[in-house]
Amino acid sequence: MRVYGITNVKGGSGKTHATVHLAYLASQRGERVAVLDLDPTRQSVNWIELAGLGLPAMPLDIKQDDLEGYIAQLRSDGDFDAVFIDTPANDRDATLETLLVSDVALIPVGVGTSDTGMLGTTERQVKRALQLRPSLKPYILINRARFAPARERETEAECAKTGIPVLQSRIPLRGNYQAAAGKTPTDEHYAEVWQEVNA
Repeated sequence: MRVYGITNVKGGSGKTHATVHLAYLASQRGERVAVLDLDPTRQSVNWIELAGLGLPAMPLDIKQDDLEGYIAQLRSDGDFDAVFIDTPANDRDATLETLLVSDVALIPVGVGTSDTGMLGTTERQVKRALQLRPSLKPYILINRARFAPARERETEAECAKTGIPVLQSRIPLRGNYQAAAGKTPTDEHYAEVWQEVNA
């Protein structure tokens, strides 16, 4: 079982969108998939239920539930090939706990200074997790792209300073996909992301 942690301490970075799209894409490719939603707003769970995607999606209260124990139990049960964890904003503990149980960490970052300006907190959590779990493979995914090439290049340069690999795949302008919430995802852009993180 492979665990994908979709995390960024900054809110509005595209975590839920990435979680649902990648989980659905994996399921369409024959993977047995589950989604764990650590966000109290249950956005991933709500989206999956509203769209009728048929994926097991479970909300977890990171303050009360033992994420490490839960993941260990899922690994032991052997019912899933891939588990995707959607994390809440502004919760360093949830970010670190997710990183410590993940095989792959995907950090969505929007084009522009509002996202890159807050990337340092997530970067520190990733580096702390790597000390404890060296096998973790973290990646930065740039979204809200393809509308301002100069700003996209600046964002990529800022992300590269973290030392965390930046995916070549890009997710376009968020306006194109914010309306997708509650609808069946398409794999138009996330297929490239999936291929890249699993290469």
